Amino acid sequence: MRAKKLLCVLFIAVVAVCFNSSTFAADKTYTLRIGNVTPPNNPLHQGFEKMAALMNEKSKGRIKATAYPSGQLGNLRSMTEGVQMGTLEMATQSSGGLASFYPAMGVLELPFAYKSHQHVYKVVDGPIGQELGEQFRKKTGVRIVAYFMNLYRHVTNNVRPVMVPADMKGLKIRVPETPTVKMAIEAAGGNPVPMVWGEVYTALQNKTVDGQENPLAIIWASKIYEVQKYLSLTGHVYSPTLIMINDKLYQSMPKDLQGIIDQSAKDAAKWNREFAEKQEGELLGQLKEKGMAVNTVDPEPFRKMMVGAWDGLLEKAPEAKKYLDQILKMN
Repeated sequence: MRAKKLLCVLFIAVVAVCFNSSTFAADKTYTLRIGNVTPPNNPLHQGFEKMAALMNEKSKGRIKATAYPSGQLGNLRSMTEGVQMGTLEMATQSSGGLASFYPAMGVLELPFAYKSHQHVYKVVDGPIGQELGEQFRKKTGVRIVAYFMNLYRHVTNNVRPVMVPADMKGLKIRVPETPTVKMAIEAAGGNPVPMVWGEVYTALQNKTVDGQENPLAIIWASKIYEVQKYLSLTGHVYSPTLIMINDKLYQSMPKDLQGIIDQSAKDAAKWNREFAEKQEGELLGQLKEKGMAVNTVDPEPFRKMMVGAWDGLLEKAPEAKKYLDQILKMN
């Protein structure tokens, strides 16, 4: 009889613990800081703000997400490391930047690998992006939830218009701490200088470097036109920008909140892509009005030289070859 009573007491205790645990999980609030280096008026940051707002609204306050612009939470590398270690919940990074953590990710940011915006979307949203994302998660403990777009990168400098690759010779061009972009500028004859974004404006102003390369939206939002004369539309690299979350944190969250994070990221990414494409056409005229001398280029000579960066990546990550072959075969 005593044994029966003891079993009943234990059963009730277990039920109570399970009930309280599930109630706690359902009621728990999750604070998500989203780190980013672009200014508040950049389409990337605006997209991250929309994502945060969607998560807060759909979760009815169980998620409290805030997007932080302008490198307030660190540079791209330190924030990626923070997400990996669990000291930061969410952050953004270029796919090429993630090559420092898992080299095969660099295949998504190789020079002249894409034919159009839609080509990029098919790659990152389809099996290639999913498979690379899963491999990255297993290697690093960081989960990619969506891909936003930074669009095509172009060269600016204060020395001369870049019309052909020979014009790159001797130019000190700031590049992000991204192996693929560095290799592309080097292959074209430039002198790449890796530098965190927060130091770039001052470096251009003080002529520590001659130029930099970035999408039009960043050139505009960061007021690069104030310290650079020539804008050459090289379009040498397309920059998919991803949003990532610490996987251990993600897995600890209730399933419904995981779904809210996934869907909010995808909805905000869709907005970002549409807005960025529309804005790109408008920005060229605005940059000209600010005094930048804009020139187009024949991309083929640049392509012939910069595809040398493909070999550089494949030497470090031979497994990336199958992805590159698939990307190049897609329409």
